[in-house]
Amino acid sequence: MSIGLESSQTGLELKVFAFCASSGCSINETRPPNVLEKDGSKANIAFGWKVVLVGYGCRVVFGMAMGCVVFQTGSHSCSSLIQFKNSFSINQTKDAYYHCNEIAGLQSYPKTNSWKEGTDCCSWDGVTCDHLNAHVIALDLSCSWLYGNFPSNSTLFLLPHLQKLNLAYNHFNLSKMPSEFGRFTSLFYLNLSNTGFVGEVPSQVSHLSKLVSLDLSSWIHDYEPFTIDKHALEGLVHNLTEVRHLFLDGINMSSVNAHVFMNLSSSLRSLSLAGCDLQGKSPKNIFNLPNLNLLYLEGNQLSGKIPRSLGNHLQLTHLDLSRNQLSGQIPLSILNLTQLEYLSIAGNTLKGSIPDEVIAFPNLIYLDLSDNLLNGTPPSWLYTAPSLKVIDLSQNQFSGHIKEFQSKSLEYLYLNNNNLSGVIEFSMFSNLPNLKSLEYLFLNNNNLSGVIEFRMFSNLPNLNLLDL
Repeated sequence: MSIGLESSQTGLELKVFAFCASSGCSINETRPPNVLEKDGSKANIAFGWKVVLVGYGCRVVFGMAMGCVVFQTGSHSCSSLIQFKNSFSINQTKDAYYHCNEIAGLQSYPKTNSWKEGTDCCSWDGVTCDHLNAHVIALDLSCSWLYGNFPSNSTLFLLPHLQKLNLAYNHFNLSKMPSEFGRFTSLFYLNLSNTGFVGEVPSQVSHLSKLVSLDLSSWIHDYEPFTIDKHALEGLVHNLTEVRHLFLDGINMSSVNAHVFMNLSSSLRSLSLAGCDLQGKSPKNIFNLPNLNLLYLEGNQLSGKIPRSLGNHLQLTHLDLSRNQLSGQIPLSILNLTQLEYLSIAGNTLKGSIPDEVIAFPNLIYLDLSDNLLNGTPPSWLYTAPSLKVIDLSQNQFSGHIKEFQSKSLEYLYLNNNNLSGVIEFSMFSNLPNLKSLEYLFLNNNNLSGVIEFRMFSNLPNLNLLDL
């Protein structure tokens, strides 16, 4: 059997010439297989297809033919990616470096520099392919310094098999977000955060019903925020039944009632709506989502009391309700949240004392209750929590004496602007052997007295800033 390969203007053409043994063999002609064109339609591969059913020969021919299918399908994807690359310039900005490397913990560099015509795009930086048919199924160009307008006819939309798309931390020059993103119906992960898109979030995003993770956050200050109207948001909440992680920080929702989130999926694990200008009573149903690990609602205008149902979130590790208009007392049920690592309720008008229990919050690392009307003595768990790195109780009405902190990890301690009392003396600091990591100590504007001596702080080797 001989196999000939020829090239043509339409791509690789495979010609098979089979010669059977004198004993005879059967030859069947079948129709050529289908592959996807750029627009998602199906087209026939242009080569002769003959299968010889003799020994291992047919398997060789079949493998060669399938290789041709992969080559042609992949070449369409590669061409689309090259055109997508060429539609942008590379522009490294200080903002991009800072937000990627310092804030997000990502490496910032131009990934598309590795994209060369004539090479296999499945080997390019940021590109992942399905090895069976060479479809591009994932594209991660986060922090890639891409700059320029993002047109609605971008060749990116010629990749219908995408399952994961990450364009975060690029700058698309205040383009409107194309509605064509709604074509990617196979997507389960979409991250367009901090990309410089402006205008309204297109309602077509709600067509992406397979999404497990969606991030449209925009919190870099020189970007204008997205806006989203009531109907688009309702469609998003109603249709994304598979979503587990939803990040919409910085999207202007001033025209939306917070109760639009009543129908959120009970499987939701992360919900971040920071700085969205949400108004009205805090929606109780958000505090009834049983699988939440992360809930960020800071920087809105939510009012009312923190519901007791908050204590039902036994898996919650991150909670931020800061800078709202919440009032009343911190519910006792908050002590149920034993998995909490991050807790901030700063910048509200909460009053009363902090719920107390000696062994509360064994995993807490960050605590910020500043700028409220809280009073009473600091809770006992504050001194015994083993993992605390940051404590901020400033701008409240706490009273009583400062005790010894047990956390050996404590780096930032802000107790300023309260009614704490006692005498500042050498023993107060020499008896704090656990504060070797302390860098910032603010005790100013309290009712403390005594004489300050520099030797008091000899047991605090890492102290950088002190305000008494």
